[in-house]
Amino acid sequence: MYEEPKLSEAEWELVTELLECERSELPVEIHHTHNSSVRVELQQRMEMVRQLLDRLQMPTAV
Repeated sequence: MYEEPKLSEAEWELVTELLECERSELPVEIHHTHNSSVRVELQQRMEMVRQLLDRLQMPTAV
């Protein structure tokens, strides 16, 4: 198993910002995709991004 990456607060904020950007762009990509298998992959990606954002926003135990 691996340990949690050691990132500064600013780095974690950047990761969150990048995920938020991805989350806001994916619905447009999904809407414009005509290939059903690609659409499914994009929907799965959107769910993964949502889950990651949820995990990043959880308070850490001290």
